[in-house]
Amino acid sequence: MRYFTPCLFSLSLFLVACADESSTPPVPGETQVTGEDVKQKIGEAADTAKEFTKQKRDEYSKQLDQQLEGLDGKIAELETKGAKLKDDAKVEWNKKLEDLKSKRGKLSEKLKEFNESSADAWEGLKKDLDIAWGNLKEAYDKTAKEVKE
Repeated sequence: MRYFTPCLFSLSLFLVACADESSTPPVPGETQVTGEDVKQKIGEAADTAKEFTKQKRDEYSKQLDQQLEGLDGKIAELETKGAKLKDDAKVEWNKKLEDLKSKRGKLSEKLKEFNESSADAWEGLKKDLDIAWGNLKEAYDKTAKEVKE
């Protein structure tokens, strides 16, 4: 008898927990959520996440495009300054300028690949673009410093 009451109480809790809730009538004023509702909301959330990711990719691409346009103007200025050089200095200068333009071209190719990528793949490509931009900026800064000297 000593264990009978706790066992009976545990059994009743078990039966209540296992009861088929679909047979219970809905509570007035409370909306029932179905599996279809959950699927729809998950689909909407996934679509929203994809759109957000696409927007971030497009913003990054636009920002990098603007930076490249600014750098193109600066490279043109360097070209003008380098045109005044003579002999060996001019040959060396042209090599550096061509290297700078080559890096700029490679970055443009990476940006094109980035723009054509899926929204899911852009994070990895963004890292590559950040590295390429850093290398190009460093090459420009080094070349611009040599012009001043």
